[in-house]
Amino acid sequence: MFMLIAVFNKYDLEDVLKDLFDNHIEGITVSDVIGKGSFGLKEADNLPTDLFPKVKVEIVVSNETIRETAMECIRANCQDLGRGSGKMWWVNVGGVERIRTGETDAEALTTQIDKKISNLPLNSFSTAIDTPCS
Repeated sequence: MFMLIAVFNKYDLEDVLKDLFDNHIEGITVSDVIGKGSFGLKEADNLPTDLFPKVKVEIVVSNETIRETAMECIRANCQDLGRGSGKMWWVNVGGVERIRTGETDAEALTTQIDKKISNLPLNSFSTAIDTPCS
């Protein structure tokens, strides 16, 4: 299992998410971040540089094939020839547990599509107001 972490421009986020979901990759954490890439803390004129707003995406995947698919989704939507396109890296994950069900590792990372579970219809639940009291 791997955690793929990517930092890239905010304006690419919508396209990246659509591509990830189209490839059945779910379970994504997105954070607003600011940062500076590998060009150092000072520009050529020796003045401090600005920190730029970016997004950080974290995805835990069960194997190398899914990791590479997720990386390709990010590359395809963020890669350009200008500075500041972003970076991505991955780390090994020792274990994962889905809190709701207690499933662990690869089972905890399967999606509703993988398990053939449909999304719940919007009005399929009841509340104390709809339920008669005894």
